[in-house]
Amino acid sequence: MLASDSGTLMRADCLNCGATLHGSFCSACGQRSVPPDPDVAELAGDAWQELSGYDGRIAATVRGLLRPGYLTREYIAGRRARYLSPVRLYLIVSVIYFLVASATPPSMSTSRRGEVTAPGGLRIGVSGSTNGVALTAEEREQLLASAERAPSLLRPLLRAVATDPVAFRARVLTIMPRVFFALLPVFAVIVALFYRGRHFPMSLVFAVHLHACAFALSTLSEAAKLTGSLAFALTVGGMMAVAFTAYALLALRAVFGGSWALTVAKAAAIAIIYLIASLPAFAIILAWASLS
Repeated sequence: MLASDSGTLMRADCLNCGATLHGSFCSACGQRSVPPDPDVAELAGDAWQELSGYDGRIAATVRGLLRPGYLTREYIAGRRARYLSPVRLYLIVSVIYFLVASATPPSMSTSRRGEVTAPGGLRIGVSGSTNGVALTAEEREQLLASAERAPSLLRPLLRAVATDPVAFRARVLTIMPRVFFALLPVFAVIVALFYRGRHFPMSLVFAVHLHACAFALSTLSEAAKLTGSLAFALTVGGMMAVAFTAYALLALRAVFGGSWALTVAKAAAIAIIYLIASLPAFAIILAWASLS
């Protein structure tokens, strides 16, 4: 039997795999040493650990994400157990973003007529769309008429927007997470081209953390729209755009080094190439949403 920190006695072998215990956790399977019939305090402790984020890993990850490049440097240095994995962090933050974005009232959209916004300030233009606001009968007829005259590749898109713009926007928001996830290696390759002396995995981890930050800041922008104040939403959106630009530059320099002039030049080139490389992905999103 082993004594726990609270003074209670615990088994000397793991209840999960049977291995001999040498501390509070099993060295073979990782399960915490617990009694076979836990009391209320044990159950409350387990619940707190889950809600507080994997023994504090969520809090540590959030603090690390606030420091540009910190999580990437920690991961590359091998200090990983104290943080959420890059992929888990990305998935959690992106899911939160799209949930908040889908709840944003159409009347609070800060994009121009005919646009669907995406994380990081990216926008997808759709002629004739009203960002989820129902089309008038005249607008619908005009859009359907233009669809018949449009090239064959654009007809499904225009018909989908004319038929139900709200459902079309919902499908776009459903498809975006998958496409954005697929773009992570593309961004990493572009970064690796500008920092050839570094291993590709570093660029990939950096890409995941940077996109997680983009989603986090974009979530704040979308949440600001829920206040019902367009002026406040525009102000917060502008602040988040500036914050992300500064964050990206600081993170790039913190992870890969280099002078400020070289970092700014490389960041601008990476952004332009990434935008061009992403255009086919946006076309896929629109086509997919049109045919769904």
